[in-house]
Amino acid sequence: MQLGARGFGSGHRPVLPKSWFTCLVAIACILPVVFSIPEENPVYYYVGCYTARTDLLRESVYAKEPRTCIEICEHENHRYAVLVSEKCFCSDVLAEDEQQDERLCNNRCLANKAQYCGGVGVHSYYSTTLTKQPAPHHLRVANRSENSLTVAWDAYESKKLLLAGAAEAVLPERKIEKFLIRAEIVRTYSSLPAFPQPEFLVQSTETRFEVTDLHPATLYNISVRAICSEKQLDQTECGQASVEANTEVGVPSPPPGQPKILSDTGTTMTVEISPIRNDNGPVTQVLIIVEYVDDSLSQPFDSQLLGSWQQAQQYGVPYYIAAELDYDRPEDNRTRRFKVGDGKRYGRFQNAPLEQAGAHVHISLGVVSTLDGITKTLYTRGTHDQHVTSLDDFSYATFDKGQSSVVALAVTCVVFGTCLLLSLIAYFYLRYKTCRGRRLTGRNGHEMTLQTPIIERENNGYLVEDEPMPHSPENFKQQLQQLVEGFERIPRNALRLNVNDVIGDGDFGEIITGKLLTHDTARECALHVLSLDELNGTTQAKLLRELRQLSYLKRQEHLLDFYGVSASPDWFYLIFEHQRVSLKRRLVESRLMAPSPRLTSLSEQLVLQWIYELASAMTYLLNCQVVHRQLCSHSVFVTNESKLKLSVFGPLQYMNSSRQQGDHSRWLAPEVLRHQQHHSVRSDVWSLACVAWECCSLGGTPYANVVANNHQLLEVIRAGVRPAQPAYVYGDLYQLLLNCWQLEPSERSSCEDVAFGARQLMTSPRHALSFDRVAGGLDTLPPYLPQLETVPMMG
Repeated sequence: MQLGARGFGSGHRPVLPKSWFTCLVAIACILPVVFSIPEENPVYYYVGCYTARTDLLRESVYAKEPRTCIEICEHENHRYAVLVSEKCFCSDVLAEDEQQDERLCNNRCLANKAQYCGGVGVHSYYSTTLTKQPAPHHLRVANRSENSLTVAWDAYESKKLLLAGAAEAVLPERKIEKFLIRAEIVRTYSSLPAFPQPEFLVQSTETRFEVTDLHPATLYNISVRAICSEKQLDQTECGQASVEANTEVGVPSPPPGQPKILSDTGTTMTVEISPIRNDNGPVTQVLIIVEYVDDSLSQPFDSQLLGSWQQAQQYGVPYYIAAELDYDRPEDNRTRRFKVGDGKRYGRFQNAPLEQAGAHVHISLGVVSTLDGITKTLYTRGTHDQHVTSLDDFSYATFDKGQSSVVALAVTCVVFGTCLLLSLIAYFYLRYKTCRGRRLTGRNGHEMTLQTPIIERENNGYLVEDEPMPHSPENFKQQLQQLVEGFERIPRNALRLNVNDVIGDGDFGEIITGKLLTHDTARECALHVLSLDELNGTTQAKLLRELRQLSYLKRQEHLLDFYGVSASPDWFYLIFEHQRVSLKRRLVESRLMAPSPRLTSLSEQLVLQWIYELASAMTYLLNCQVVHRQLCSHSVFVTNESKLKLSVFGPLQYMNSSRQQGDHSRWLAPEVLRHQQHHSVRSDVWSLACVAWECCSLGGTPYANVVANNHQLLEVIRAGVRPAQPAYVYGDLYQLLLNCWQLEPSERSSCEDVAFGARQLMTSPRHALSFDRVAGGLDTLPPYLPQLETVPMMG
């Protein structure tokens, strides 16, 4: 029986014997071949029809049928045999996106007309891997990230199996019920306890699965087992495959302890570096960073400007990398001493002497982790504590053994006891004077301390974001010129300005509308009008920071397009795409246009799609190392195609014609409300969840019954209050938001987690939320929702 690539069906109609005896003998000979596969005849797999490639490993001798080509490539230890006409190639690579329709491989093989050998511009692929079980086949890693691995495999079709050798046959039909997927840790850099990975069951129609919640820089063994059912048999395992793969390296964690300064000679400084632990990958290198500290100005590291001593002089920044120490051997990660300023070269950097006499110097560390060509770096910042000698440095070496040690111990106890007694006396005396002073001043006195506990300082590894001030106007113009050189220049005569249509006002200037003329088209745009001579030092630094972040970004479908810059003798313009409908306005208007059985004109699928698009945009910003800082529903816009566009530069636009300026305090994380700093990707996650809640509540405002005051909002959040769960928003979706509203920033979900959760909920949107009045048990909206748009800047 001849079997072709399209099911390997019969190519000719068999002729029955004339006598019954001869017929029975023929049937007895044919049945073992058709319904069984002998052990000595291996089974191979037809992969499919793919685009012809020119980078194949080698061209073999002519082969007139698949069996010959498979034997040739198997002997050469290749994974695939590739056929076109009479030519046989061998390959180890299979590009999934190049798979074509099976009907294009229509050239019949010369030695077996029932089989096909490629076609015009396409090749027929056969696997050289033996298989005696139906699935999974060709298991491979399709994608990887820090916390996930995506595996893919070929779908099982019994008609694609062929028997190598003289004869060919079909395996008995077996039906796959589901796939069981497991992930086991093979090797990891983490010292944290390894929790057992859960098992996943997927439908038999799936050929791809993303295993999530994995640890960075960890080698996993991922196995996929096929569970089949056969006639008169229970479900049983009918095939398995496994593959090992590494997740990508993550940002080093936990942050290392700051180096301890042992001695300072003015031009050199000896520091002690403790062993460094990294749970997210190997410790490849450690950077020694020198920072000249000005107590009146706290300036964070800018990774784009952090470089060698020579680059620090060129850019005018008070920090630079003095040394690059290798940590590629296990014995390197120990307590080490290093002399800063010894003039030697370490790695790519020159350890220049400390030249600023009398300057206050901090030594910081940068931990570099590299794995599989991917590098992540964590910068930590030194503090004043590194100058203080700890109790670990106290030594009794000046005392002799025996009686002298006892005397020294007694003297030490007396000194500490006396200090403790004096401290207690001073404490009760000051308390007495304070209470007496309060009674004399009455109830109108203002206390100098808070009477309630405050949120502890977040130990999340993010730097305080004070703005670095340019040292001089010339330095500011030089840095601005360097940034602008990377932007597209637009001629002034290509702009048409609506100078009376002011839609926003901020620290840098006004935002007006206009049109950008390109060829034969005119696009609406929003222009940020800057008068550079009127900016003070702090505003100049803030502008440079925002422009620097803008330079990191490329065009992304869910960000407002940045067209470029233009200039005139007096003004400087930044030109962006202009969208008129904010997300807040679109949500509120959807209630007015709602049909009677619904609370809104929006579908549940569209709202979840918006949450996914917003989380995807924030993930892109995170990958570009950009912190948004003012994410709310007034900085998100809805296009005519109902797609979201996020604004990432400048102030919020006016809410209405009365030019009421936006206030985004209600969307800020608690650490930002408290310090008006501490902006980070984790604080953006808090704001992202607030905007997602607005989408679900159809334009409701977070904490609608609280006055927009930072102190009151902070007290409410600290008391455990979060935006309420509407009755039509179900548990899974609301829990996704609660995971982003953790008080401790390090415990919050990431933007990628929100995008993944929204994508999962989109498969069954009615199980996440329902806007039906009857189905949701609601006749009207909750009382706190419709009234919000009348509250100034609450809606």
